[in-house]
Amino acid sequence: SLLSKDFLHKARAWDLDKTASVCPGCTQGCNMTIDMRDDAVVRLRPRPNLDVNRHFMCDVGRSDYRWMNRGDRVEAPLLREGQRLTARDWPTALEHVGALVQGARGAAVILASGRASNESLGEVAGLLEGRTVTAALQVPLGGAEVPLTGVSGLALRKERAPNGDGGRLLGYAASWEGALQACAGAGVVLVLDVELSAAERALVSRAGLVIAIVIRFHLGDGGAAAVLPVTTAVEESGTFTNRDGRVQRYWQARSAPGMARPAWWVAAELRSVLTGRPAPASADAAFAVLAASVPAFAGMSYADLGFTGRRAEPAGAAR
Repeated sequence: SLLSKDFLHKARAWDLDKTASVCPGCTQGCNMTIDMRDDAVVRLRPRPNLDVNRHFMCDVGRSDYRWMNRGDRVEAPLLREGQRLTARDWPTALEHVGALVQGARGAAVILASGRASNESLGEVAGLLEGRTVTAALQVPLGGAEVPLTGVSGLALRKERAPNGDGGRLLGYAASWEGALQACAGAGVVLVLDVELSAAERALVSRAGLVIAIVIRFHLGDGGAAAVLPVTTAVEESGTFTNRDGRVQRYWQARSAPGMARPAWWVAAELRSVLTGRPAPASADAAFAVLAASVPAFAGMSYADLGFTGRRAEPAGAAR
């Protein structure tokens, strides 16, 4: 039998906690199982889905798990006081940031990661409802696609993020460069878990208000008025939409660090502060909001998606 040298002697397979998930490495959306021990990811394995990856996944996806255990995280809401960012509790942070967003005038820009879930992208966009919004996704590009030999339709795709198609269905259609340029005249910029270069940080800092909703603090001294900690896909439940328009669920595998919360929760709670409307209490409730408001997701629910997903729209031309 074949053995994973990387996993060898780490743990007994029968001692592992196993969670169904989706590979975040590219737009293929391979189904996978996350194996955990002592709240740490120790192995990723392919999970069967005959419509996406059959019984396989590429070596790049299988071995890309160490970032899931990184400890350099933002673990509490940080609010700017003069030149310093100071830790606060969530009620204080939400009230403060809600007041800042409400007081900001002018257009808005969203700079979001292609690793953000459908639920998070939808709620962040909803937070700025009623404004003129320029929304763009950061989707890293790899080299040429790498097909898996002998498995038709399965490859390591060029777009190295799992939810570029979900973002496009949700209106994140602006070019990355165009959105960065729009920051100069924006009243508010929301940065959702993206890594910015020094030049990009300089453009973002020209906005009237910058709110960073991040896993790790990438903005440096870019002038963010607040830094709000959020979870990775391993620490939350949610959905991605792959290159074929298939909406697929992933499940929470490990606990969130500190006070980090899913980005959909943060955005929904902020919108509740602004509007007084109740925020969805769970990921499936957040998805229900999408299903009720975005035609591509109409009629879908977590129960309907199951373990293998469902297409949101007919597959477009292969990218």
